[in-house]
Amino acid sequence: MPRPFSMKKVIITGPHSVFEKVVKELHDMKVLHVVDHSKNELADIGKPFADSQRYSELLVKARALISALGVTGERKRSNGINGIEEAEIRIRNLGNELNGVLHQIKEDDETISKNESMKKELLAFGSINVPLEHLAEYKSLNVFAGNLKDAESIDNIKKKLKNITDKSLFEHESSFFVFFVESKKKEETLKLLNSHGFKPIQLSNFGSLKGTANSNISRMEHESNDCLSRKIELTKRLERMKIDNAEFLLKTESHLSKELEKLEAPLKCASTESCFLVKGWVPENDLFQSIENLEKVSGGKIHVWYDAPKSSDNVPVKLNNINPAKPFEFFLDLYSFPTFKEIDPTFFVFLTFPLFFGMMLGDVGYGLVGMVLFWFLKRKIKSAKNLFNILIVSSFVSILFGFLFGEIFGYEFIEHPVINRAHDILTLMIISVIIGAVHLNFGFILGFINERKSHGLMHAINTKLSWIVLQIGIVLIGLSLSNLINLPWYTGAGFLALSVIMLIKGEGIRGVIELPSILSNILSYVRIMAIGLSSVILALIINESASEFFKGGPLLIIIGVLLLIVGHAVNIMLGFLGSFLHSLRLHYVEYFSKFFHGGAKKYVPFGYLNNGNNGA
Repeated sequence: MPRPFSMKKVIITGPHSVFEKVVKELHDMKVLHVVDHSKNELADIGKPFADSQRYSELLVKARALISALGVTGERKRSNGINGIEEAEIRIRNLGNELNGVLHQIKEDDETISKNESMKKELLAFGSINVPLEHLAEYKSLNVFAGNLKDAESIDNIKKKLKNITDKSLFEHESSFFVFFVESKKKEETLKLLNSHGFKPIQLSNFGSLKGTANSNISRMEHESNDCLSRKIELTKRLERMKIDNAEFLLKTESHLSKELEKLEAPLKCASTESCFLVKGWVPENDLFQSIENLEKVSGGKIHVWYDAPKSSDNVPVKLNNINPAKPFEFFLDLYSFPTFKEIDPTFFVFLTFPLFFGMMLGDVGYGLVGMVLFWFLKRKIKSAKNLFNILIVSSFVSILFGFLFGEIFGYEFIEHPVINRAHDILTLMIISVIIGAVHLNFGFILGFINERKSHGLMHAINTKLSWIVLQIGIVLIGLSLSNLINLPWYTGAGFLALSVIMLIKGEGIRGVIELPSILSNILSYVRIMAIGLSSVILALIINESASEFFKGGPLLIIIGVLLLIVGHAVNIMLGFLGSFLHSLRLHYVEYFSKFFHGGAKKYVPFGYLNNGNNGA
């Protein structure tokens, strides 16, 4: 049975004089999953090696530049850069240049925004030819500028103003006006204006402006155009900076990350005045070569202690699967990793997930579309290659079932297929239930193996084989009552009673409460038939609807073609989504619950994440 790699608990200790050499070798070997040390009375946490702060600050600056320039792409694997000093100079110069460009762009944006806001206010002055510098505050005069409710109010105000003062100056254009009046008549004048719906403009905004409103608008438009032109050139300059420096930044960021991980390694380790101590886990097949390499670089000054894991240990897990099954480890990344004592379900998911997916989709045309689409997406989105590999395999299996069902885009291209999904519904339902029973009982067998290893033979029999005995009892009762076998019905009842006794011994009352669940678990596999049936029925409806349009003129034929394209595109999307999610549910909910506990952490060796990888 497939299980994770066997791991060994390792403790490495030695004098501080060889600590840095040991860390570098461990980083290069990428085999030790480090367990962080917690400070105690025996040993403190180690201090970072020299230059760690320097590398850390430079790494922050490099990442800031990557973010600011919008540099994208995978980390560049690098054996080094042309010296830390050169990297510091280039990053500093690049940072200064970038700050200057961004500062200028910000100033231009602010100028454009300010001018646009000012232009909106100045446009209200229209053709009133009053120099803006005349709108400043005076000791003996008050200036009012703004809009009235309507243009007719102007004449009324002029007449009433003569009763208030004969010392005023009035300029207006439609309902907008500029009005100068002696200061001592300010309150009376303002009261009059407000009675006519006066909406003032803040003249303080124009304090620094000179000349007429139109001349200032023209000047601002010219200034904004200059800013916009400069901003376009600066944006192009940013793009050139990004292109010219992308490789350097990614390469430098990768190198600094790798070096900083080594420099800060002591923070994960124990330290005393004279020696260091590193704790972790190493795969058993890498152990002795690793010890040999460490003793060589340290000149034999270190001591390595190792031991097999105990049941209470939180052992990191490194999965051990054949290459075709490795993409399906993606599902365990989403769910949970098996403990070091459990069977790894990846290989079995590799066998059954594409089978369920293919039965649900089951169309040659849809499968071909899926293979091409996911192959293309795999090349474009490399970070999700495992998911797309799963979908490519599943699409291929869909093509195989498409030949079995005789379907291509919903059309029956085989006159007498092995199974006609639109008509052989009962047959497909029975097949789905049989698949479910086989799948679940295999899960119980895996559960028996896991429980026997963890809790002994009798516990494994009572908690896992009892469910198989239960199903045997149900089947015997059914066959007996149907006269299909020559056995009394109480033979099956005896198996039922035995299974209940076993469950009570193994799981207590909880096992009895869960007795009905076995039926619902098996019937849950009917969704294999149901999802496939819904997909083929929708495809038939699309095809039949389109065929009606094909009987008409050219316009109706075009509509029919569009209906086929859009309809099948939607059905493909629904088919892939439904097949994926329901296949996944059958594994996570029905299958895994019969044998899988999980909860282990993933094996991530020191030095692995900072070498262009995402995990072990």
